[in-house]
Amino acid sequence: MREGPLPPVPSRTLHLHAGPHKTASTYLQARLQCNRRVLERYGLRYPTPWGEHSHRHLARDLQAGRFETLERLLARQRRWSGDLLLSAEHFVPLLSSPEALVALRTTAAAAGFALHVISYVRPQAGLLDSCYGHRLSRLYGAPAFPAYARAQLTGRRLRGRHRRRWIRMGPLALDFERRFAPLLADTGLRSNFLPYRSRQQDPFAQLLELLALPQGDWRPAPPSQANEQLGRRGLGLAYLVNRELDTLPIRRNRLIAEHGLNRLVERIRSRARARGWVDDRFSGWRGRLPALLQERLGASNDAFALRVWGRSWEQVFGPAGAPSAAGEAPRGLLLDEELRDEAQALVRAYRRLLPAALR
Repeated sequence: MREGPLPPVPSRTLHLHAGPHKTASTYLQARLQCNRRVLERYGLRYPTPWGEHSHRHLARDLQAGRFETLERLLARQRRWSGDLLLSAEHFVPLLSSPEALVALRTTAAAAGFALHVISYVRPQAGLLDSCYGHRLSRLYGAPAFPAYARAQLTGRRLRGRHRRRWIRMGPLALDFERRFAPLLADTGLRSNFLPYRSRQQDPFAQLLELLALPQGDWRPAPPSQANEQLGRRGLGLAYLVNRELDTLPIRRNRLIAEHGLNRLVERIRSRARARGWVDDRFSGWRGRLPALLQERLGASNDAFALRVWGRSWEQVFGPAGAPSAAGEAPRGLLLDEELRDEAQALVRAYRRLLPAALR
């Protein structure tokens, strides 16, 4: 039986940066966007036809099976001889589907690109600290951190007022060995996992090194793209504001969608920045929580690290990757009477803007 001609080897690479969330993706996308011209001089294009920093709209189409959106984007790059880079946190769900990975690789190859997947890995302790702080500061509710962390690690929903408003990540999102299993099993697909070390290593510099680009003098991301934690006192204020909002006779999602709650969110964020609270970072890992994290994910973390980096988890991330090994005192929320008075004043001002029936 005669074999047909071999398909041409792709001469260009489509780099697909797939978050995940809380690994500085917004910062990365902002820096890529404002350095587009310099990147193109080095043979890398970051196309943003939607007028945004990220490719979330493309990612959502791909999640819905609409790969023609990617086909059209790649077709518009026929005259570009270099590589492409696309970035969105929303690409992550595609990495857990073998069928989606095959479709991505096939679509890229048809346009003359070899697919390369890039993702960052953040230790779960810092990841859950950050997710808790984000949801607290967005005024989604105010569960205690231990209850939140246990719910995430065990795959249970939060009880009480917070059970609907707080998104459950689930154990799969925290178990990187299982989460990225289809990607790791696809031996014909190039992939790289970059260790995310908050405040220790610049993710943009890591990406440049991976793509063999010079470090150089790149433009910084706009200050508006900073997504810093509010700090122990700022999150304490958000916690107390959440508790005050819980007394209102209306669901929180209606306040967010219909009654300008984001203005109150921004007031808290502005105060935290102006007063320097953002530098005193929150960490909720105390008591039995570090041991529970190690019990649930320690073996999986080591297996994943050995597979993708050839080293143990602690060798990659240091003691910070396992909170029980750091020996540091917990840095929980700061709450005092001054903050309670401030939270009450903020909510009183907000309530005056609500319809009389909702006050």
